Amino acid sequence: MAMENLESYLRATLVRLIEIPSPNGEEGSLIAFLEDWLRVRGFPVARFPVPGYPWPNLLIHPQPRPQLLITVHVDTVPPLAHPRPYVAIEREGRIYGLGSVDVKGGLAAMMVALDIVGADRLMRSPISIALTVDEEQMGRGAEALARACWPEAVIAIEPTDFTISVAEAGTVELALEIRGRSAHGSVVERGRNAIQGAMELLRELESLPSIQAHHPLIGRGAVTPLFIRGGERSLVIPDHCELHLDIRWLPGISQETLMGEIEATLSRHEVIWRVIDLSAPFETPVEAPIVQLLGAALTETGLPIRLSGMPSWTDAEPFVRSGAQAVVFGPGSLTVAHTPEEHISISELLRITQVLVTLIQKAVA
Repeated sequence: MAMENLESYLRATLVRLIEIPSPNGEEGSLIAFLEDWLRVRGFPVARFPVPGYPWPNLLIHPQPRPQLLITVHVDTVPPLAHPRPYVAIEREGRIYGLGSVDVKGGLAAMMVALDIVGADRLMRSPISIALTVDEEQMGRGAEALARACWPEAVIAIEPTDFTISVAEAGTVELALEIRGRSAHGSVVERGRNAIQGAMELLRELESLPSIQAHHPLIGRGAVTPLFIRGGERSLVIPDHCELHLDIRWLPGISQETLMGEIEATLSRHEVIWRVIDLSAPFETPVEAPIVQLLGAALTETGLPIRLSGMPSWTDAEPFVRSGAQAVVFGPGSLTVAHTPEEHISISELLRITQVLVTLIQKAVA
């Protein structure tokens, strides 16, 4: 396919994907579009139900034990403050719109790469493609698939700026209710301010050895408050405060160590708490076949091999838990994902398409 035709095809594909709303929990219209698109082009595609979720994953060339599984999620975050989330706007060689970089740009590239490779060639390969739901919330799409599909290796398409993320941070999400003692706001000595207690607890958690630790590809651990709620307008010392935290868990730190430090800290405070989510980190050896295969595809398309770490959870994690070796890889910057300025450049779309075509062809050879 001529370069100008390829660019036009990619642009049109991404624009169409952005125009189809698919915020988490509302992926149905996009799933139907993708299923029709794939069937028209002769690709074997199957719906894979996700327990407790209204929409299925899609599996292209389904195999129980593929040598390589490439996953791309189809959901986005909700529109929130995005002014025109489902209108693709092209400006200075970039396409703006909700999900453009996370991860509809990668999805558009995968679609075009599959069309270039063709259904017959894909069916002769040891590769399956998973289009997953619910990545942006609970990860139930990948979780369900990992219980039935045991690939040797996984590539999760996410914005990594074309670096190969061989390490991924885990996460511990906590819901906490900090208890205080109410009093008239003018006699602060008689009360115990639950909001101040929450701030003290946050500082103590941030100082934990597991949080202050450093990973060469990911950086430091982190404690991120996702929301805080407490107090009222009247002059009363607040006696409770709700706090929701996301804790970045670095590879190399055991669950026992991290949770032991957290529990010891919480035990010193008047707090009721529960774990909402606990997902372990992982690190794939640089010499692993999947790293070498992807590196060879990058080299063949004229791109450098650069390693990185993914600072957040991706759909790769459930498959690692099931024994796969995994990397995270894709075009664009994670820093603009989930923001009103989310975008991806057309040049990046061209490069990732070329990498994916080369990768599939090398796996078939």
